[in-house]
Amino acid sequence: MSDKIKLYDFKSSPNCQRVKVVLEEKGLEYETVPVDLRKREQKAPEYLAMNPYGKVPVLVDGDTVLYESCIINEYLEEKYPAPPLLPADAVSRARIRILIDYGITHTNDSHQAIRAEMVKAEGERDAGALAAAKALFVEQLQPLERELEGRDYMAGDFSLLDAAHLPRVMRHVEWGVLPDPSLPLLNAWHQRMTARPSVRAIL
Repeated sequence: MSDKIKLYDFKSSPNCQRVKVVLEEKGLEYETVPVDLRKREQKAPEYLAMNPYGKVPVLVDGDTVLYESCIINEYLEEKYPAPPLLPADAVSRARIRILIDYGITHTNDSHQAIRAEMVKAEGERDAGALAAAKALFVEQLQPLERELEGRDYMAGDFSLLDAAHLPRVMRHVEWGVLPDPSLPLLNAWHQRMTARPSVRAIL
């Protein structure tokens, strides 16, 4: 039986992507187990036994079974600390956790409102609702823009914070919401991120 880490994965899932970036950054061997969300394989009884939320990803590391992407990444950081993706001091680590929660939770309503329109055929989209959601989303990204002042990455060095936010930013670049002229530092950060080997490996 393989002792590699297993990641139950849907390739385009942002939640899976943020875990794969961390696995790649840490140079960990892992295999992906495809879960087809379109066929609702995440709702199968054997999958729900691993993740009762019925979502991806799930990470299996030996006898350890984990779900929720940011919790998985914290686990990987603690169990496999080299290279470190969180700073040593407690205050900086707490600050990173706050910004991860902000970027994923606080922007989620505007993100979902954009997504709801973008999955429609172009002629069926509500232009007003889409424009309003885009404007709100860009406004909500301003705190992350400020974190990048004088820095290449959001916490100085590359960290779990960057891995957490990249997949959603990439999705909004695909949708044409980003880049935005009010977010020049975030745009430059996105370019740096997509040049990293860990990111190129998952795209």
